[in-house]
Amino acid sequence: MSIYIVITIIVLLSALACYAFISQAIEKKRIQKQRILMTLKTKQRNFVHLINGFPPNFLTNDLLALMYRALIDACEQLSKIEPKDPRHLDDVTLYTNQLNALPKNNTVQRARVDNPQAMKDIRQHLQELQHFLTQQEATKTINKVQFVAYTDQVNRLALQMSVDAYLFQAKQAQQIGKLRLAIHYFLLAKKTLTTENATRTYDKQIAQLDDIIAKLDEKAQIRGDTPEAAPSATPNDPNSKEWENFAPPDEKWKKKQIYD
Repeated sequence: MSIYIVITIIVLLSALACYAFISQAIEKKRIQKQRILMTLKTKQRNFVHLINGFPPNFLTNDLLALMYRALIDACEQLSKIEPKDPRHLDDVTLYTNQLNALPKNNTVQRARVDNPQAMKDIRQHLQELQHFLTQQEATKTINKVQFVAYTDQVNRLALQMSVDAYLFQAKQAQQIGKLRLAIHYFLLAKKTLTTENATRTYDKQIAQLDDIIAKLDEKAQIRGDTPEAAPSATPNDPNSKEWENFAPPDEKWKKKQIYD
């Protein structure tokens, strides 16, 4: 009789051990699924935030298309994990339509940004975008050639933001009648473009700035204005160090992890 009791106890203990093992495996799988789910939802929110963070017609269609494809991929993965939630497939349809609605070429001129806070926000978004590109290359979603091309587009946008900042300061100086100070900022804008004009991309903008500077200089001479000392940098001033050397991508984006 004791033998049967021993066998029964062993069987019960084995069953309990098996149940505990299965329960732990199920819980581990549930936690892992929840972790993946939260990661994907965070990615989705970040992509939407990034896309909506730029003014209309600011980004190139290439950059927008790349972000939309990553956003659609995240939504498709969410739909596989939560197949009973119709919102994920709705999002796939929504973002696919927005991707397909992008024009084939950039025919609309980029709007100039003339608000210091907007400039600061856009600069932050450009940093996030560059980090996203770095992650895309690291995961082999894009190749090295594509990465260089996309990064060049981001750097050009950052350059234009720096120019916009100088133009904003110049117009502010004009409004208060400080023509020499306005000339100073227009010259800085011209210098910024000239430094990056090896391919003659900015010839038209430089010519426009030359014309503005010449007219202001003529007015300043008529008024008898004397050159003013260059102002020191302030937090909203384009001379601030935070506007210098926007790239290189391999070193300045390591702290951000929102798209990993």
